Amino acid sequence: MDAWGSLRARDLGATARREVRTVAGGFRLEIAAVRAPLRRGLVEPEGMDARLEYLGETVALAADLGAKTLVVEAGQVPDKPESPGGRALAQSLSHLAPLAERYGLAVALVTGLEGGEVLAKLLEPWAPEVLGVAFDPANWMTHGFDPSAELSAVAARVRIAHARDARKSSPSRAALDVPLGEGDVPWPLLLAHLDAFGYMGWVSACEAGERPRPEAMAAALGVLRGWLAGPG
Repeated sequence: MDAWGSLRARDLGATARREVRTVAGGFRLEIAAVRAPLRRGLVEPEGMDARLEYLGETVALAADLGAKTLVVEAGQVPDKPESPGGRALAQSLSHLAPLAERYGLAVALVTGLEGGEVLAKLLEPWAPEVLGVAFDPANWMTHGFDPSAELSAVAARVRIAHARDARKSSPSRAALDVPLGEGDVPWPLLLAHLDAFGYMGWVSACEAGERPRPEAMAAALGVLRGWLAGPG
């Protein structure tokens, strides 16, 4: 669920939050994660106070909705930790970690813009239950990484997996606008790797667009369920 627009945390009071949980429960659904869209990530110092305030509100919203993960696209980890962007990122994570721990959930950074070892090193000071990753192999692939090779470095920190497909090409909406199972992401292999690493969390079917198409999501869920069921 995206915490934006009419679902932005500051626009959802306690009654509305209970209603969202009630409606979801009526359809036997759980909210696996809440995504906090950011235009400028966590590496741009300007305007950081407002972004952290929004994220703090969204952590509380996620907890109220029963979600155990808040998904954040932080931006590319700077090469130099002492750079303005590097300091901004470190300070942001230091601010978010105690909030996540207080509310009993994890903040998960989306994979894709840097290798697994770089991301693992960034998150090393914090427990995986507090700061983890949202495993997005399609995003990794379109940025020139091999998701099968990168996964091991962050496997212990995976809090949710985004099941979408992609072509091996430049990072673009077109490269990601591929039906699940028809692209180049080796999903059966990756699911086997996740299982071997002991991952027991959600695998969420996703689309590249901001407004998922119901028929495309239904088809993706069918493919995903087939993979998860295994042979036979």
